[in-house]
Amino acid sequence: MLNKIKFTLLGIFLTILPSILYAEIKSPIFKQILCSVNFGNNNAQNVSLEIADNEQKRSYGLMNREDMKSNSGMLFIWKDRQIRNFWMKNTHFNLDLFFLNNQGEIIEIYKNAKAFDETNIKSQNEVNFVVELSSGEYPLFIGDRFNCPFKELLK
Repeated sequence: MLNKIKFTLLGIFLTILPSILYAEIKSPIFKQILCSVNFGNNNAQNVSLEIADNEQKRSYGLMNREDMKSNSGMLFIWKDRQIRNFWMKNTHFNLDLFFLNNQGEIIEIYKNAKAFDETNIKSQNEVNFVVELSSGEYPLFIGDRFNCPFKELLK
């Protein structure tokens, strides 16, 4: 009986351990930047954004996370301006996506992207920057602005 328990525990350990190790290796490390968000009424609020500035980080994004702290999100950066595509595969919470011009002004918004939805979310404009925030956390509109060091981020 004791040997059966040992083998069962060993089997569970050997089954779970590789997936834990693989998840740790697979998840990229994101640098963070503190930006402020300027609302149309001249109020501002700080937001901590993780930077997704290469293909591995942009592909992984906010997937496989159980939650996200308030006043935080992710900033996606590309060196070139193009139409951008997103989906919510393996994302556990709803998001608002803000498509920005090179000055950080919101030029397009996709609100309340549903968790785990694999429908393509496609920008209508060519952009270098996209910010993802928890759905409904910020009452942002077209013309509101993110103040981040965008020129330095494109280097």
